[in-house]
Amino acid sequence: METATPFKLLLVDDDPQILLGLEKIISSHFSGDEILIFSCKNGLMASQLLASEPINAVITDIKMPLFSGIDLLKFMNEQNLACSSIVLSGYDDFNLVKNAMRLGASDYLLKPVDEGLLINALYELKKQSGQLPSFTRQTYSLTSILKMQQLLEGLIGSSDISLPDADDFEQEHHISGQTSCLMCYVDIRRALYSNYLTMFQFLTDRVESFLNSSREIPLLNPTVVYGRLDTYWIFLLFTDEASFEPEKILEPFLALLTKDHFKYSFTTAWYPYAHIRQADEECRKGFEKYYFDLPYAPSDAPANWQTLSESLDAAATAAAAYDYASTIKNLELCFAMFNFLSPSISDVRKEMHHFVYSILNRNSAFIPIISTSKFTDYDLFEHIEKSESLSVLKKHLYSSVNYLIGELIESMENKDDYVIQKAKEYIHNNYQDNLTLNDVATHVFLSENYFSTLFSQKTGTTFRNYLRSFRIEKAKELLTTTNLRIYEVAQQTGYNEHSHFVRAFKAITGQSPGDYRQMKK
Repeated sequence: METATPFKLLLVDDDPQILLGLEKIISSHFSGDEILIFSCKNGLMASQLLASEPINAVITDIKMPLFSGIDLLKFMNEQNLACSSIVLSGYDDFNLVKNAMRLGASDYLLKPVDEGLLINALYELKKQSGQLPSFTRQTYSLTSILKMQQLLEGLIGSSDISLPDADDFEQEHHISGQTSCLMCYVDIRRALYSNYLTMFQFLTDRVESFLNSSREIPLLNPTVVYGRLDTYWIFLLFTDEASFEPEKILEPFLALLTKDHFKYSFTTAWYPYAHIRQADEECRKGFEKYYFDLPYAPSDAPANWQTLSESLDAAATAAAAYDYASTIKNLELCFAMFNFLSPSISDVRKEMHHFVYSILNRNSAFIPIISTSKFTDYDLFEHIEKSESLSVLKKHLYSSVNYLIGELIESMENKDDYVIQKAKEYIHNNYQDNLTLNDVATHVFLSENYFSTLFSQKTGTTFRNYLRSFRIEKAKELLTTTNLRIYEVAQQTGYNEHSHFVRAFKAITGQSPGDYRQMKK
């Protein structure tokens, strides 16, 4: 008996970690007998391999040194190679993607590559090569998908107006208000970045496979509807014989979705058809479990709404003062508490909106730059509303805050004055510690030598003298307003040695600490 020839796949990327990651994902879904993987670290090496080895498909990065993905596609066209291709791209590579599609690329995948979309793409490539049978009884056109979407709108859409398609459906399948309904939603927001028609067929294949292999489904004599509504792909099952637990019935289908890394939600009980919109609400709410995906909880601070509110307020204060490091430090605690408390997503968004408005109230300079960032990659409000999880929100928020603060600092007339202001603030907040010139220079992102020269020019004194003067001023306050002993005052103003403190105090005031205290009584 002849062994089937494996599907030969060539991966091309100049990042060895990406190549390794792609190979690992593919190997976890396909055996070596199904897909034989080749890999090259640039387009030139890939072209040489393609010239000598018959390859079924190529997945290539667009941007590479020496010989780009576009160059590789041109080479494949010139050589008339019977080889399918998919390109890997970033969000900012849209024009390159269009060029790649003109050169024959059948699809594209965004970096970082989503595992489900990658495996979906490989199934499609294998189908095109005739190496993978399809479970579906029919393929779907955009017209048929639109009709399904209209039917779903009529069944569970937000409009109270019943569409003709929905009325016809109810009559044809004898569905009444008491007919039982089981609903499953699959989140396809990531899928929409790729070829939607392909994704629809991909999910349909899994439903058909599930229906054909299920033991319980035939006993229910069901009516099945599936298709797209908004950002979800929806599977509905209607029956008059709701005799099995929903999770038991859906278990094989959910296993397929889990394997392909889809997020899903389903009704945990059967709903009467008359209450189908309540089932819709349960499914949508069920996705909240995916939102809180950060791998940590608060360690030191108590996890409650008061502490969360205080941390958000501190983050807003720091951002308004252009202090990115302190902003992130406080936001890190906020995200940890959000993850631990797991409130409603609407409450998370409400608190984050309040955070942004608090920045605007504290520093009006942020108003025009936040306004002009709308519809860009740095749109804070868009990220708050649209981010699908805390980890995504955190990533975009940190990036946006960094950008906005950086832009405002760049627009200042005198950046050197800003640097000295931030350095002084840091000294005032940390004078009790063993503070060094390098500590402060690092805080304002300057070299030690350059900062030392700049500080002297702008303040008229050296960093060492400024720090000493500030510490002695604080010591004078403590000597006149508290009963602390002299060595305790020294420790609280950054002097570990009593003798060092006394010498510094005399150098500034002309008196010893004890004489100064006696004089002020």
